[in-house]
Amino acid sequence: MKQGSTIAFVRDHDTAPIESRNTRLIAGAISAGGEFATEKAFSDTIEDVAGTPKRTVTWLMDGAKTMRFSPIAKDEDITFAEFQKRFDSQEWCEENPNHPISYMRAMSDHHNRLIDKIKTMRPMLLIRKGKRLAIVPSGNDEASKIQREKILSIF
Repeated sequence: MKQGSTIAFVRDHDTAPIESRNTRLIAGAISAGGEFATEKAFSDTIEDVAGTPKRTVTWLMDGAKTMRFSPIAKDEDITFAEFQKRFDSQEWCEENPNHPISYMRAMSDHHNRLIDKIKTMRPMLLIRKGKRLAIVPSGNDEASKIQREKILSIF
């Protein structure tokens, strides 16, 4: 992130990112030319609040990035078979980038890639101590335990 960047925060509480409507929102924005605000634009944390786990998923988007939509010039009626043929054809979508079917295909592809990446990640633990907070790995593997202990010893 550069100083002066405009960041759009997109948050969801108590919903897994795979099930969140916000993940589809982010996929749609990326499909339309939106960009993440930073390389680490996604966080998934769990915090113990009065004995109850509270999950927070946050996406950081470049709030100043504009997205241009150039709609197709004509209305058309097509059958499901034609819709499927176009949707399934990457070549057709590339030749018709401003057609609604191309946007739908792009969103679907981006959503699938986001979900594939999210599936490989574990939520982090968010721990508060007064006004300070720490985000530490939640895993039980040795590397996660060592990193968590190191962070908490400083905390």
